[in-house]
This record gives sequence, C-alpha cells and structure tokens, in this order.
Amino acid sequence: MFAPPPYPFAMQQLGDPHPASDGRHFSRRRTRLRPVKLADLSRRFLDEGTLFDESKGGARIRRCTERPLPPRFLVLDETELKLLPVAVVWINGYEIGVRFVGAGILPNRTEIRRLTGRYYALPE
Repeated sequence: MFAPPPYPFAMQQLGDPHPASDGRHFSRRRTRLRPVKLADLSRRFLDEGTLFDESKGGARIRRCTERPLPPRFLVLDETELKLLPVAVVWINGYEIGVRFVGAGILPNRTEIRRLTGRYYALPE
C-alpha cells in the first residue's frame, strides 16, 4: 500500500518553485546527509545531529537530543570542517531550522579535535 510522504515538500522536484506558504527566502538545495556538531559561541559542545536540508540562507538539522539551545550558536559541518554561525528560526522536537548569520569560520585543529575527537561530548 502506498503511503503519502511525511512532508508535503518531499514530492517537490528540483527546480520546482517552492510553495508560497513555505515561507522560504531561498530555494532548497539537495544535500547528502552530513554529520554536524552544535557548539555555543565560545565553541563548547552543545549537541550533535545531521544536516539534511539546506538552502543558501539556512538549514534544517535533526538533533540527537532535545536539549535547550541558545538563540545563536555555531554548527560544525564535519564534512567541510567549517563552523557556521546560525540563529534558531524554529524548533520542532528533534528538528530545528536555522538561518545562517555570518560567514563560515575555519576552525583550527584543536577546535576540530575538541568537537569531533574522542570524548567530545564530555565537559572540559
């Protein structure tokens, strides 16, 4: 039996205009699922997740926990090894929508190791 997709935009084809009720400023870009770490502005670990929807202006991330987040924080894209400053737009359970609020930052080796290496989730 065929079940409808869980989200109305799941059937949207590449290049299709997004629905007016969507509220987006930029069109969605297909991306591979990418692991991310969420860090506060002082670059301390907050949570981890998967980036699974991205546009020029923001992204949707599925987190591993529902821990409270500050209104602004950093997302470390583990594939591109870049810290992205973001602001929270919406939260729905484990999923969050964020808006990019600045240029990507290239972290140094120590910051990458602290956020992705062994015991990264333990407080310092």
